[in-house]
Amino acid sequence: MFSAKDQAGRGAGIAVFVLGVLLLLGVFYLAYEELVASGSLEAPSTASSGAAVTGGRTPVDLALLVATKGLFLLVMGFVASSIANKGIGLYQAAVHSGDEKG
Repeated sequence: MFSAKDQAGRGAGIAVFVLGVLLLLGVFYLAYEELVASGSLEAPSTASSGAAVTGGRTPVDLALLVATKGLFLLVMGFVASSIANKGIGLYQAAVHSGDEKG
């Protein structure tokens, strides 16, 4: 049904797609870890000094830190989704080239 070249293209497409999905999962995990580490997901503390709770950082510093990390994670997520998209494109190209021959 499919030639060896088509099978290799389908296999490469699936492998690249899986790599992209794994990278996306990694980005989501890193985003969660960064938000937990920054304290953004924790309940506010009842301590009297906010600087002592945040390790000497002001809320503006924390917001900039989270925004910067979020921007980097957004770029990583975009690249990972692009890789997954290329994998789907490779797979579809191999499948459609097999359909045209048959």
